[in-house]
Amino acid sequence: MDINTFTNRLKQTVLLAAGLSLFTPVAMASTWVGTADYKAAPGATGDEAIVGPFDTYDFGSGVTLVQFTDATHFTAYFQTIVDGHFLNNTGINVPELNIAGAGSGFELTVAATLSGTYANFSGFQSFSFTGGNVNLYFDTTPDYSFNGDSGFNNGAAILSGTVTSGSGVLAPAGIGAEQLDLNFSGIFGSYDSNVYSPGINGGHSTFSINLNNSSLLSGINSVLGQNKNTGVLAAVDGSIQLTAVPVPAAVWLFGTGLVGLMTAGKRKSIIA
Repeated sequence: MDINTFTNRLKQTVLLAAGLSLFTPVAMASTWVGTADYKAAPGATGDEAIVGPFDTYDFGSGVTLVQFTDATHFTAYFQTIVDGHFLNNTGINVPELNIAGAGSGFELTVAATLSGTYANFSGFQSFSFTGGNVNLYFDTTPDYSFNGDSGFNNGAAILSGTVTSGSGVLAPAGIGAEQLDLNFSGIFGSYDSNVYSPGINGGHSTFSINLNNSSLLSGINSVLGQNKNTGVLAAVDGSIQLTAVPVPAAVWLFGTGLVGLMTAGKRKSIIA
């Protein structure tokens, strides 16, 4: 399977589910439940909130761009906003959280860059991650813009992770669709201890990516400075469930899987 065949198949696929979970050589981590004091974040001006308890960040619409740089290497770029906090699958009302990209309150955004290699084996395509990073940013001046490709990696990084390894596979999953499973691991190198209580060491997430969301993608020309014509562009939705570490030397694992339209939608119930 060559690069063009792979990208054409990706364009035919309509939904992607993804996951970010904490993994250790001994045991899985327990769910983190805690508080985020955004009033204590760098640059806070007083119109922020103290949110908690919660265990999950919910993402709004976002985009990802996958580049196949040569016959064996790829790079992926991802950016989105946080539009909610959840506890036990139920949303928490945080009116100070701005999801409009302008106005008062505070903004939370996510930006990530990933790299690795891929190879073809009898109709399957295998992937191996060699590096990358993921950051969650706090910004007291809401300013994200998908069309402007700006405002996603400014402000202060209050959660940061580094990708160290991982693997995956692309395989046929039916007419007009493929099954894509990718898993990459790394270390959450830092979190803002003034913001989070208790500390955060990992997460578990679920994404859905709609490759045909023309209403969002039509005005986007680049992702994190990368021109859309250099790869495959997709619209993204998802969440990160945070985790605590039960043993030392824990790492987090990020996995994705292309599925069909039967994937469950986002949770929308809200606690007053």
